Amino acid sequence: MIQLIVRRLLLMIPLLFLISIVIFGIAKMQPGDAFTGSVTSTDSSASKYIEQQRKKLGYDQPIHVQYMKWAEKIAQGDLGESVRFKRPVLDLIKERMPNTITLGTLSLIFTYILAFPLGIISGRKPYSPLDYSIQIANYFLLALPSFVAGVFAIYLFAFQLNWFPFQGSVTIGLEEGTFPYYMSKIYHALLPALILGIMSTAGYVQFLRNDIIENSRKDYVRTARSNGISENKIYNKHILRNSVIPIVTFFGGDVLSIFGGAVITETIFSYPGIGKLLIEAISGKDYPLMMALLLFFAFLGLLANLISDITYSIVDPRIKSN
Repeated sequence: MIQLIVRRLLLMIPLLFLISIVIFGIAKMQPGDAFTGSVTSTDSSASKYIEQQRKKLGYDQPIHVQYMKWAEKIAQGDLGESVRFKRPVLDLIKERMPNTITLGTLSLIFTYILAFPLGIISGRKPYSPLDYSIQIANYFLLALPSFVAGVFAIYLFAFQLNWFPFQGSVTIGLEEGTFPYYMSKIYHALLPALILGIMSTAGYVQFLRNDIIENSRKDYVRTARSNGISENKIYNKHILRNSVIPIVTFFGGDVLSIFGGAVITETIFSYPGIGKLLIEAISGKDYPLMMALLLFFAFLGLLANLISDITYSIVDPRIKSN
């Protein structure tokens, strides 16, 4: 296990290097920069100031020189300074990270709470009216765009019923670190987390249902039935345990989905997290912030695969990850 972790961590270094080249190239391929369109052609003093700022940031240098300087800073742990926010990128990430973690954690809780019971019920009663009802709901969720679900949720639960706030991450005026402050944090994250969790449920339900049906037809289940073991014990001890193993391995991917799925959700709900920060960086052509966040997402993707392999090795010792 230790060798697996060390080997995969070492492999991340060249992978992140190659990914950083792609990220830098994509960022620089965008037309203009953060200063484009900020002054008129007749405003000569402002134009000179903008040119000075571009030169200060090194935008006038060759692409390969810009990349080497950026990569050198990244290797030293310096993510640069946001052009738009005039603050260190690392400080912005630290500021927004707790909100995204709260949102993602709640969404995973909602996903598992809904997916496991529905998947088990659908798998144990296949082709029944209840199973068909769950399948119809699944197909509807798979076809429904997340932004449509988010807008509808805001209209119904925030504007019509007034159950939840429609933007922000905490009520203004609360003292940071107090119990009401943290409860307000959770309250503001509930509605976007619920939408994000429900939208992720369909895939889990479908996978668990199909795996339970497939395992119920295997020889070891027929043997258990012939030995007189009760159906409940067969499902709970044999079928369900084997069907849950692949679901558990999805946890690594869930780590990435916390951040990836939150990009759209945070934007719709005006929730100040990492996802919304990335959209703001892209729309404002804030290169230092945008490249740092994209590299951060790439690192999370590699880390998620490692967690998946480790989890799979733990829940099923017969599997040896390389």
